[in-house]
Amino acid sequence: MAKTLNPPLHFLSNLFFVLTGSAAIISIFLHRNNSNRVTILLWIGVILYLISNLIPIPFEPFLNLIMDLLIFTIFFLSLTFSLEFHTSSFTMPDEPPVQKSPSFLSAHSAHFSYISKHPLFDYVHLTKPRLMWLLCLVAFAGMAVSARASLSLNTVVLTLLGGILAIGASGTFNHIFEADIDRNMSRTANRPLATQRISTTNAWCFGIALGGTSILIFLTLNLFAAFLALSAILFYSVIYTLLLKPNTAQNTVIGGIAGSFPVIIGSVAATAAITTDAILLAILIFFWTPAHFYNLALTYKKDFEQSGLPMFPVVHGDAKTRKHILFYFGATLISALLFLSVSGLSLLFFSVNSIFSIVFLWAIILSHYQPSRLTSMRAFHASNLYLGALLISIILEVLL
Repeated sequence: MAKTLNPPLHFLSNLFFVLTGSAAIISIFLHRNNSNRVTILLWIGVILYLISNLIPIPFEPFLNLIMDLLIFTIFFLSLTFSLEFHTSSFTMPDEPPVQKSPSFLSAHSAHFSYISKHPLFDYVHLTKPRLMWLLCLVAFAGMAVSARASLSLNTVVLTLLGGILAIGASGTFNHIFEADIDRNMSRTANRPLATQRISTTNAWCFGIALGGTSILIFLTLNLFAAFLALSAILFYSVIYTLLLKPNTAQNTVIGGIAGSFPVIIGSVAATAAITTDAILLAILIFFWTPAHFYNLALTYKKDFEQSGLPMFPVVHGDAKTRKHILFYFGATLISALLFLSVSGLSLLFFSVNSIFSIVFLWAIILSHYQPSRLTSMRAFHASNLYLGALLISIILEVLL
């Protein structure tokens, strides 16, 4: 059955139809000097867009969703190939690497000299605390979309605590296995194990203690959650760090599974099952990961070359990396639309996704036309902003 819109929404729907169609047609004529595949994709997109809006499609809303996603994919591919056509010859200038932004304690070490020089600070460094806030949001969103109103505070606290310890264990084992590599990169040369401020034996004891405590906490929720937490630690520490990262340029793509684990763990911790919403959110984060990390890999490309790690920009070059960032960001947006259509979320998620995807996309486009370590780093931060805002919107819309 076709949807019936009230007059204001009907007017906005018609206005959106006219503006989108006009923008697509204008872009064809403005880019007449573009590659043939871009022109062909734009015309196909316009034709499908007109058909989908002027000819009623039976079996709504499923076929409408498929058509909308197809049109979006076509337009996004045309943008990607257009940027490749115009900017593939642009290269990063030979400039000093972007300095890693200091942590709060590092930036104010004069005021916190005792804390920043205390051995405990080095142990905190081993846990990679910068990753925790986003991964905790991922787990929280997984709990929220799975349990909805039945989510208890006890489950949230135990899951986040267990998750923080699991992340800390994974980060510690990563430091242990990559100590030799870290010494060869300016970005990581000052890490505690690279400088031997902490012994390998102590790091092993610390990591095992964190991991073991994490598993015990998850066991208080259910056995499945504890098993997944252990699997996440092993996947990041062993499969990603030891097998994928030094051996394949697709390490970041496959390693995206590690970033998706917290969603599944959150779902299982809250419901003892993996829900459809959690699976779709995990897919979104899987595709987001290369769009996010490839920007960092571009920024520190020379470091990765020096270390011998086959990161994607080192193996395939800057232009192809920038194109793949767009590919994976497009897949992220498609995943967000699928998640929106299935999860029952509405205005807040849609608005946040629209606003912050534009911010992220603008940062990516800027890194195409003005390739530099600075613009790549800005795109990296924009990717964090996009996912963080999206996860917060999910939590707020589900629980409030």
